[in-house]
Amino acid sequence: MNKDEMSARGGSAFGGKKIQYLDMLKQSFSITWENKFLWLLGFLIFLGSVGTNLNVNNNSAIEQGKKIQDIAALMQNNPKLTIALGLVLIVVMLALFLLRILAVAGTIKAINDINLYRQLSVIAILKEAKKYLGRLILLEVIVFVALILVMVVLAIPVLYLFALKAKLLAVFISIIAIAIIVPLAILAYYLHRYAAMYIILGDEKIKMSLESAYILFAKNVKESLIMALVVVATGLLMIMAIVISAILLAIVFVPLGFVLYLILAKTGIMITAVIAILICATASVIVFSWYEAFLQTFWLLFFKQIASEKNNEKMILEKLEVEGKIPSPEVV
Repeated sequence: MNKDEMSARGGSAFGGKKIQYLDMLKQSFSITWENKFLWLLGFLIFLGSVGTNLNVNNNSAIEQGKKIQDIAALMQNNPKLTIALGLVLIVVMLALFLLRILAVAGTIKAINDINLYRQLSVIAILKEAKKYLGRLILLEVIVFVALILVMVVLAIPVLYLFALKAKLLAVFISIIAIAIIVPLAILAYYLHRYAAMYIILGDEKIKMSLESAYILFAKNVKESLIMALVVVATGLLMIMAIVISAILLAIVFVPLGFVLYLILAKTGIMITAVIAILICATASVIVFSWYEAFLQTFWLLFFKQIASEKNNEKMILEKLEVEGKIPSPEVV
């Protein structure tokens, strides 16, 4: 690919045309609301994301230390059980990691040609997305490892200075290291997101997709950062909506719980609590599933805009256009 082609692939900020973020939000909502099969794919993304980002709860340091000691004792007393559980945990997390990647690819593919893919089952869509799995995994590994290596390289002099007890110099170098890592982390995030789009929609190789992603981001830095802020804002609005809904649910169930308490004592409270928790959990999963599909739609619409040519509004990648053919019967 020559320099001119690479420049064209990078696109521009619409040749001076403003990006209509609000219109894209409305369109994303409309697409995901009218095509609820995307919610199933969103649920798989949500499930994979939760499963691969398990964190320890925010207890006090004393409580966490006690739990660590209990776990260590359990591991020493039951080595075979510990190994078995460890292997099961690794397998489950790996499966969820692969599921998330497949679901993201399938969602993007389906949104890009919604009229075609709404005719297929979720399993068929995932099978269709499977051909991108290897490249998407490699992309994640490359971006993640490169970022970790940079962080390690920057951390070494800081740790060395702290070991020498040169605290002032160590703090100064730490600030410089953070100033380097933060922009690199932002770059890594966009490289991964845009390169994945090129792989899924353009069927590109890893190297070419990363080149295209870098050029695209370099020419649309401001637009990309604004996009991230809009995404954060939608996430906060969604969380606020869930919290308000939970409060309203509590207002409804508190009187019910009181009535059942008068009739069934503690059993009535337990029944009310279980019902409320089930309703709240189910509603939250549905909302998060929709939101994951909504996010993928929003990012796809944004990507297709900034990846358009400067002199005309025709997409630069012919493969981003609807292919106009049904996937082979094997994937249905």
